[in-house]
Amino acid sequence: MKTLLNLLPERKKKDIQSRLHFRFFLWQLFLVFSLKLFYLIILLSIYFILDYQLDSLRKTGEQYDAAYAEQKTLDTYQKKFKEVNEIVEEAWKIERNHLSFTRVFTLLDSIVPERVAIERLTTKEYMVMLVGQAATRDDLLAFDARLKESACVKNVNIPISNLFSQDNVEFQMDFEVRAECLKRTTL
Repeated sequence: MKTLLNLLPERKKKDIQSRLHFRFFLWQLFLVFSLKLFYLIILLSIYFILDYQLDSLRKTGEQYDAAYAEQKTLDTYQKKFKEVNEIVEEAWKIERNHLSFTRVFTLLDSIVPERVAIERLTTKEYMVMLVGQAATRDDLLAFDARLKESACVKNVNIPISNLFSQDNVEFQMDFEVRAECLKRTTL
């Protein structure tokens, strides 16, 4: 068995005990400060990580805004092109159905004999009415025959009353022009 004897004076005992308390207090204080320092390091590392992520999100947002602005501009141009194409398509439909009577004039220029003069020409849809004068009845009949031979003309009508006189024949006639001859096929 062991016996412990404490032969130290009371004052020394109290000094030792106070040093022991002081060391314990220092140890506790060191432990608290080290925990605070560890906690502070964790908080700072979290702060830097979050700050880095926030910066990358801002950069991504700026890149998205730039790309979105370009996409918005592209969408605007595409919308304008679509509108222009619709207008052009509408104009093409109108132009395609537009009747061009210059072909009638060209046809008449090539068919009308020299001794036949056309004084008046009127049109109503595909019908052409001519009023004119022919030097002889034979010239008028030759004009009639040429009109009937033309691929663009149909239903040529000359009243019989036009054929009564032999010379200086004043005539009226009407004929129908085929639609495909008046419509433009190309721009």
